Amino acid sequence: MENRRPTNNNSPRPSNRPNNYRRDADRPAGTQRPDSRDNRFQAGRDRFQGGGSGDDRPRGGTDRFQDRNDRNQPRGDGRFQPRDNKFQPRGRFESRGKTFKPWERENQIRIVSDMQVTDGKHRGKYLESTASDKVRPTARRIREVMFRILYRRIRAGRFLDLCAGSGTVGIEAISRGALIGTFVERSARMCGLIKKNMEACGIKEGHGEIHEIEVVPFLKRMEKRRRLWDVVYFDPPYDSSYDDVLAYFSRGAAIKPHGVLIIEHHTEMFFPEDFGVMHRWRVVVQGDTSLSFYERK
Repeated sequence: MENRRPTNNNSPRPSNRPNNYRRDADRPAGTQRPDSRDNRFQAGRDRFQGGGSGDDRPRGGTDRFQDRNDRNQPRGDGRFQPRDNKFQPRGRFESRGKTFKPWERENQIRIVSDMQVTDGKHRGKYLESTASDKVRPTARRIREVMFRILYRRIRAGRFLDLCAGSGTVGIEAISRGALIGTFVERSARMCGLIKKNMEACGIKEGHGEIHEIEVVPFLKRMEKRRRLWDVVYFDPPYDSSYDDVLAYFSRGAAIKPHGVLIIEHHTEMFFPEDFGVMHRWRVVVQGDTSLSFYERK
């Protein structure tokens, strides 16, 4: 037996009974209120309509995402003005290549000749040389590569230029910050050119010294005096003998401990990796010319 109350289809049902929903989300689909959320703030927005109020700025959120070019325009009554253009958005920049400091850009001199000083305080100054075939000036590219490798050792160091020729390598070492440059050349004519080039660059006698003597007697004399240099550059004629000079270098003559010896030679010539107290740590090849870097142990 069922206890359910039988339904009577003829009994009237209230059709206008209100459904109490606490939230609009609880309402069934299609029965939500069609009123917009903005209607709730209609009263507050009416305060700014008309000329009675002193502030006519809109309170909606439509002005938050405005054009970038209009951000610095005065808003409302113009009380908020930008101070300056310090914080303006920057445009897309183009590559300018190598940058220089302002004082470097003004004094930057173009290097167009092998007889110019490539860098330092005497950059761009022309050096004189002879037209003899026996004299072979060190190329500009070779000097740039060598001093780029040794720039820390050159500064405030002592530089010895053996077989100096017209003195281009030693003068550039002084230009790049060497404390003193020593030039060794057997030709009296070339020693006169070295002195003339030093005067043209304004190098005083205390920063440069010239010895008119052969390389082997000079090394023998300096070995007895125990005089040492931080960097020694040896650039003899390619057809000369290297054995006598390398014998002095193997004993550490004229090179201080942890000092550097650079030998310029033809690319087809080879030197041992170690001889005496010298150890080779780098070789640079530029065309037919090579540089061998040795360090005293």
